[in-house]
Amino acid sequence: MGIRASTVGDETPWPAEVPDRQDRPHPQESFSETIISPESFFGDLRSLFVQTVLLTQLQQLRKQGSYHAFNLQWNTKYDIRKLHGAKCPILGSPPTLYWDSDVGKWIEAACYFLSTADGKTSPLASEFDAAIEELVAMIIKAQQADGYLGTYFTVVDPKGRLKNLRDMHEMYCCGHLVEAALAHHHYTGRADFLNAMIRYVDLLSATFGPGKRQRHGYPGHPELELAVLRLYSRTKNPKHYAFAKFMLEARGTSESDLGDKTFFVWEAEQRRDTYFHRTMSDIRDGRYHQWHAPLHDQTAILGHAVRAMYLLTAAADMEGDLHNDAKRLWTDAVDNKMYVTGGIGSVPEIEGFSEIPHFLPNSTAEGGCYAETCASIACMMVSERLLSHRLDGKVRDVMERCLYNTVIGGASLDGKTFYYANPLATSGDEVADRSEWFDVCCCPPNLCRTVGLIGGYAWSVEPFTDEKRVIHLNVYLYLSATRSIPLPDGSVATVEMKSEMPWSSKTTLRFHAPEGWSWRVNLPRPGYASRFSIDGQRHSSEGDGSSFVNLILDHSAQTEVHYDMPIRVLSPHPSTHQDTVTVTRGPIVYSAEAFDNAALDRLSPHFDTVGLLESASFTEARIRIGRMTVIALDTRDAFQVKRQGKDDIGSTKVVNGSAQTLEKADSPLRLIPFFARCNRQKDERIRTSFIRVPRDSV
Repeated sequence: MGIRASTVGDETPWPAEVPDRQDRPHPQESFSETIISPESFFGDLRSLFVQTVLLTQLQQLRKQGSYHAFNLQWNTKYDIRKLHGAKCPILGSPPTLYWDSDVGKWIEAACYFLSTADGKTSPLASEFDAAIEELVAMIIKAQQADGYLGTYFTVVDPKGRLKNLRDMHEMYCCGHLVEAALAHHHYTGRADFLNAMIRYVDLLSATFGPGKRQRHGYPGHPELELAVLRLYSRTKNPKHYAFAKFMLEARGTSESDLGDKTFFVWEAEQRRDTYFHRTMSDIRDGRYHQWHAPLHDQTAILGHAVRAMYLLTAAADMEGDLHNDAKRLWTDAVDNKMYVTGGIGSVPEIEGFSEIPHFLPNSTAEGGCYAETCASIACMMVSERLLSHRLDGKVRDVMERCLYNTVIGGASLDGKTFYYANPLATSGDEVADRSEWFDVCCCPPNLCRTVGLIGGYAWSVEPFTDEKRVIHLNVYLYLSATRSIPLPDGSVATVEMKSEMPWSSKTTLRFHAPEGWSWRVNLPRPGYASRFSIDGQRHSSEGDGSSFVNLILDHSAQTEVHYDMPIRVLSPHPSTHQDTVTVTRGPIVYSAEAFDNAALDRLSPHFDTVGLLESASFTEARIRIGRMTVIALDTRDAFQVKRQGKDDIGSTKVVNGSAQTLEKADSPLRLIPFFARCNRQKDERIRTSFIRVPRDSV
């Protein structure tokens, strides 16, 4: 069965051609050319996911009810905050609104794993295959005659169908189903699911667009934009590209034929909806959904972190001004609003960005800290798309930091529990326990699909545009894997990378191509690396230390990369007004938890008053957490910070008004990787940043 041609009529204004656009493969396509070494960090992690996490999530989807939602039968959960005419709910959206996207992400993840060797050989492969096919059959059968495909508004609120793009997630769910269909087509070679989703995209692009007979709408939760761009890469249909571009450029614009109003204001008037989303100050407040201004005019990253990053992923996949918009707003996010862990979104109430640069509290007691797993995954997505246009060491380092900390930390090391938010510390009665599932469970399957396609994030091959027989390979992540590269003449080149990351830098790369070919390879020099060398030759860098080193190699070659990963004690930006330090080793951020430090936690719950010298020294210890061996850091340079004297005057507090004393901690402080926290006992308490103890006060 071939891919279905678009049926959008000629009366729609979509152009028949696409401007010059470089063919830059997406990681969701290139991942299957990489085989992750089973005996490696990511090999172990993928084994956990394919043996346990995928099954855990499948069982949870069935328990939740979303698995069978496409049967279009009533579920009692539909009564929870039931919608009427898609009017904005006062008490929050119904949790069943997102079910289609949860199923889509699980299908996508399962297809990625089953497309590679470790998934194909899993004893659960046949069970996953059967679930995929049952779900796909239900989805296709649930599609309406005109192409519409959404369980909530088919079963619960038919009158509200496509009446509230701002809040109701229909386009968001469609985007995730499109990505699932693309993964299914890649895995099976069949186009039945993909053709169904093309029909739905056809309906949406006929209904929404710049034409006089179209509504000028775009998603309240971006996702469809990036999915339709990926669809274009498969179909090469210029209407798909144009529809995605329209959704990006129309966002936040005032339209003359809408009475000089933005679409969401006009749309609310059409459904006579007097309420607005709880995160908005009034009906015209578009900051949370990123429609407060056209993308070209947005100078700071605002609103819901996942929405913002999905929007930027699509913009970064474009050319020209839209790509520049993505880079500008991504830069604001990582320079001014990102935690040391790669977490973004410091305001729990909006799951998003503070409007105050460097407002990055570590815990609830300090004023917030959300850092949703999905947000860091989305930051990785933006970073990869930026790298596909232009190599940048800083962008690569951010992608790696997100991956090794907040992203893979989203699942427990037994594969059965998950994080949604990832605060850097607990406080009060809080503990860092993980959850089996969530009412809105976007993060677990999102993490699963990311690990499933990790080979696509490891490196990229630039398109062959000349006859010089040069293979352009860009390495993004040092890990153990082998990549096959189909060449234009029908032959195949391979590159084998063997790396001890993230615990040791030693990485060996072996290149093999037919005679007459050569390699041009870009290898990353991480910003945290010292004494970086390739084949014994030192390479220095300028600026922040992040860079890429270019090599020209024969058709058959081998090279070795070495660098030191010193333990670093980092301080936050002065504008955070935090007198703290964070310990890192390479890309890994370290955290203390009560399991290793029970005495310190009793003296100072949540390690609130535990301090560290900036010159603290550490020893390394290999320990086992779950099924993974990690490097822990031990120090005897921990102090307990105490205050003496009265510092309260009525309801006010004297800032630094009392004397501070320091007591050397009686017991050593052990730190473990942030991603491995809360894996050894329940009711765990953690802290990632510690009070700075000035050397001259000791």
